[in-house]
Amino acid sequence: MRVPQINYLGSFGVLKKNNNKTVEEPIEKPLPIEHDTVTFAGKSKYIKKYETLPEEIKEILSPKDAIDMFQNMDFLTQGKIKGKEIGHGDSLKVYENPWLKGYDILILNDPKAQKQTIYSTSTFGDSVWCDKDNTKIQIIRNITAA
Repeated sequence: MRVPQINYLGSFGVLKKNNNKTVEEPIEKPLPIEHDTVTFAGKSKYIKKYETLPEEIKEILSPKDAIDMFQNMDFLTQGKIKGKEIGHGDSLKVYENPWLKGYDILILNDPKAQKQTIYSTSTFGDSVWCDKDNTKIQIIRNITAA
């Protein structure tokens, strides 16, 4: 018996191969963005807070500055940053508000207290805005800076 050469070894006969051809669906181009501003979820809560500000503050504060101001307020209450403290009390602290001249940030430890005493060299008026989500955060009028 003869042995075939090495280059002849392998599969003999017809090889079966399954080719499943599928039609690729064309990729649709995304539609262009209709508006040039995109609101992210993290910033939208600050825009809602901006809408609750009194008109006297909205006239002098831009929405961009308001977002920065509200973010700063949240960081102050969480202790992530330290602001310039201009007053304090038994259960409160007053911080300078660099975005609004004549208004400062009041952070309360006990927002249910009927009376708050502030020790400061400045004279403060009433609260003009209170955060609905966190009633510890308020904006108060600074009479001496106005």
